[in-house]
Amino acid sequence: MKPRIISDSSCDLPINFLEKDGIDFSIVPLKIIVGDHEFIDDESLNTKELIAAMKAHKTASSSACPSPEDFAVELRKNKESYVIAMTSGLSGTYNSARVAKNMVLEEDDSLKISLFDTLSTSPFMILVIMQLRDFIKAGTMDFETICQKLTSYQETLNLRFLLQDLSNLVKSGRMNRVAGIVASALSIMPIFRSDNNGEIQLVSKARGIKKALSNLANMVEEKVKTHPQFPVVITHCNNLSQAEILKDLLEKRFNLKEIYIFPMHGLTTYYSNDKGLLMAF
Repeated sequence: MKPRIISDSSCDLPINFLEKDGIDFSIVPLKIIVGDHEFIDDESLNTKELIAAMKAHKTASSSACPSPEDFAVELRKNKESYVIAMTSGLSGTYNSARVAKNMVLEEDDSLKISLFDTLSTSPFMILVIMQLRDFIKAGTMDFETICQKLTSYQETLNLRFLLQDLSNLVKSGRMNRVAGIVASALSIMPIFRSDNNGEIQLVSKARGIKKALSNLANMVEEKVKTHPQFPVVITHCNNLSQAEILKDLLEKRFNLKEIYIFPMHGLTTYYSNDKGLLMAF
């Protein structure tokens, strides 16, 4: 029986992404709560409606991770399963998957289940899923070897993200209100990274979008020196035009394997807000 790849909705992939590869793929949705409105982060969610609701609501919104049973339902479907989860530093999603794994193995200890805490999100997760797909399709490695190789691959990846609307950071207390107002007024755009513990760190500030996109593209340069021909994934929140500008900058400066662009789903929109850009490489 073929293996199943399971992820959560912060991976920002369409549910049919692996259909042509003949690999079973499941996405377990998170929820975003804005006031008394609950948005389920599945294919039916409209991110523009979510953004409008967050802007209209004056206090911080919140997210809710999937339950262990949500993951368990998917884990029971195949003899081998790989779970690619968003960072445990921001969400309880990975822990829910871990509880689900223990539940399901108590029911049937012949199953093979591996969990991956990506310590990241969105485009980073997409790269991990793409590499896992390639390992499975090659058909040359057993389950344990694939897990080892995928862990090593994950350690080579990086995430950077550019935020243009800081209001959610201010509402949630992650940024001082005055600093947020000043940054917005001066068109200062911060670029962040996710560190090895899944924590968010500021790495750059730019005045204006042109300089910010240039800075973002430059961050790939260090890896090019040691890892030629690697793929890049860009995800965006209602911002295809700037995602394509970033892609063009990367193509002009570096000889990369491939550059992919995907729209964000609900959970990543909740964190990055309108016009946000994430890049993994």
